Amino acid sequence: MNFPITKELLSDYFGGHASALQKRQIDEWATKPENEEFFYACLVEWELQHPQYAVDVPAAIEQYRRFVANRSQNEPVILPAEPAIARFWSPGLRWYGAASVVLLLLVGWLLRSEIRYQTYATRPGEIRSWVLDDGSRVTLNANSSLRVPRIGFGNYSREVRLTGEAEFSVTHTRNDQQFVVKTDQSLDVVVLGTEFTVYSRAQRTQIVLNRGKIRIQRPTGKPANQLTLLPGDQITVDGDQLQRRHVTDPEQYAAWKDHRFVFDATPLSQIAKLLKENYGLTVEIAEPEIAQWTVSGSFTATNANELLQSLSKALDVQAVRRGNKVTFSARTE
Repeated sequence: MNFPITKELLSDYFGGHASALQKRQIDEWATKPENEEFFYACLVEWELQHPQYAVDVPAAIEQYRRFVANRSQNEPVILPAEPAIARFWSPGLRWYGAASVVLLLLVGWLLRSEIRYQTYATRPGEIRSWVLDDGSRVTLNANSSLRVPRIGFGNYSREVRLTGEAEFSVTHTRNDQQFVVKTDQSLDVVVLGTEFTVYSRAQRTQIVLNRGKIRIQRPTGKPANQLTLLPGDQITVDGDQLQRRHVTDPEQYAAWKDHRFVFDATPLSQIAKLLKENYGLTVEIAEPEIAQWTVSGSFTATNANELLQSLSKALDVQAVRRGNKVTFSARTE
């Protein structure tokens, strides 16, 4: 017998009151991606109605670290009166036992992040758009992800974390609440209401402002740790290096939304990185001189093969794909 999965049934499940048959059905139902958001939304609502004691794991780890660091190695260990238990629960085992408890608490604490945050993600070659709870719109380029708080987003905080590339169209709130985009390069983009593009991958971070005004924040001590951008400004951060310039057509940096690729004397070596980031392809360039050949122009491609075909014609080279590996080589007569 299959039970309809309702909010009330999930509440019984979270509270431990569901039957064995209901638990089995919910466990199977929750593994399907299309049910994930409803499951987590009900779980968050149930947790707010049934607050649990939350262990401050970072504080506990720090307290135990200080205890170990301050304890003298020559300090005598006073064992309990029961010798059998004392011999078994030696100082070394005490340390392992305490460490095991801390590890278990830490695992539990980390797992809670799946409940506290929702992650929007795209696969290689995929472009998708979402409207967030505050009304802001985000479009993710291929192979990108955005982490957003499940609880209080738009009411208490508008802080998100981006890995990859995205265009944001941020709505203004009545209380002038800031919208903050965090990146993996320790760089924050702070806005009130505007439209901009952020590229943040392992190599570098790049921000282009289309409309409005945004503020760039970096950790204290970094060069130009705060900058204000105006429409058309572009910021590129690569490690400690920061470059700022003005671009005449900021819209082209979000051309990927329409499956367009805009190149301006772009060398094949750099295009190879794009193919890896967007499509997960490993690129081999057979002749070193080909890597420096450049491409200029705008190309429309809805998938990797279409882009490879356009690049092959523009560069007058051969592009052979086998699975996820692509080899560029000079044409043979």
